[in-house]
Amino acid sequence: ITAVRIGGRIALIGTLTGRGGEVPTAAMMVKHARLQGLIVGSRRHQQDMVRGIEATGLRPLIDRSFGLEALADAFRYEESGAHFGKICVEF
Repeated sequence: ITAVRIGGRIALIGTLTGRGGEVPTAAMMVKHARLQGLIVGSRRHQQDMVRGIEATGLRPLIDRSFGLEALADAFRYEESGAHFGKICVEF
């Protein structure tokens, strides 16, 4: 929350606290931040998906790759919306 920019968004993918956990609401309000929880399925679901991808030969469309030293450029490129497919960072 400290690192999010004013008006930024935090995506919460999974938790280590179980069903509960403290959210510092005052800090969220000061930052005008949005918190979005995402449920991505179980490990079994992921394993089934990986098997399906391997069986079909489906591969992601890579638009462009950036070296780690150009991470800021990668984020700017994503923000521009000019990409079609995945943006990769190589390190």
